[in-house]
Amino acid sequence: MGSGLHTCIYCDTMFDMARPPRLEFPGAFYHIIVRGNQKQDIFMEDQDRIEYLKRLEHYKKDHCFFLYAYVLMTNHVHLLIETLSIPISKIMQLINLTYTQYFNKKYCKVGHLFQGRYKSFLCDRDEYLLDLVRYIHLNPVRAKLVKEPQEYRWSSHNSYLTGAKDLTDTDMVLSFFSERVSQARRRYRDFIHGAIGEGKNEEFYRAIGQQVLGSDKFLEQVENKIGKVDRPLRKPSLQQILRAVKEVTGVEEGDILSRGRGKEIIFARGVLIGVWKEFGYRLVNLQPVLRRDLSVISRMLKISDNREGQGQRAIGQVREILNARMQA
Repeated sequence: MGSGLHTCIYCDTMFDMARPPRLEFPGAFYHIIVRGNQKQDIFMEDQDRIEYLKRLEHYKKDHCFFLYAYVLMTNHVHLLIETLSIPISKIMQLINLTYTQYFNKKYCKVGHLFQGRYKSFLCDRDEYLLDLVRYIHLNPVRAKLVKEPQEYRWSSHNSYLTGAKDLTDTDMVLSFFSERVSQARRRYRDFIHGAIGEGKNEEFYRAIGQQVLGSDKFLEQVENKIGKVDRPLRKPSLQQILRAVKEVTGVEEGDILSRGRGKEIIFARGVLIGVWKEFGYRLVNLQPVLRRDLSVISRMLKISDNREGQGQRAIGQVREILNARMQA
């Protein structure tokens, strides 16, 4: 984790504020990403992966969750988990803690093995299950570790192909392809292979509030299940953000979107961009609004933070205004 403004989808919130609580309820479906601290390797040899899988299997039996897919890379892990009664925070705490203890003891290390707070994207299972399974199983291919996913030993892909009984719950995914298991496996294989050569899918990381991946209807369902949350799950509109930026900076909305180059206008424009990113929007979507290249928009974001922390404070104030209005 660095300092300053939030600039990376993989990092936790960089603002001077409390982290949003995990969104947890029975039946929640998560794409989990656990990364090594400062991108360090978390698996030095095959035995380390075996030990991680042992812990995953142990807590799966102990805490009863569904595991639809996994892949163990060199410095990170992807998991696709649906919880039952035990919240994801407790499950991941136990897995990561006990593996860290094993790793540090074996390699005579101390301190954190994993990068801060693991990412847990709460997803609409009906919408994203198949695509996430494919995305996770093709991770070693995209990393050029293997040419085909079945060549990689440390993922759940081969469980789908062979029916080997391990810790992966394959029945639901295969049922989407056919009621006949043999035919389902063939169609699953074709489904996976059909995406070989595709790049990283950024959609899986553009979660609302860095937490939720799904439609407005899915957000409503989540809100109904968890009740009141500290921060609204829905995104504010551009007009709502502009209005709040005007209130905090005193710069008119038209001036913010203009070609004006006054110091205060540039600052307000940077605040707008910072808030836009904070709510999970892509900077590229501001290009037609601000009529600037993406590189220029990125520079504007940095400019707003070069005024002794004023940018961070202004972004925080705008965010508070928007959150209050969206929860009203």
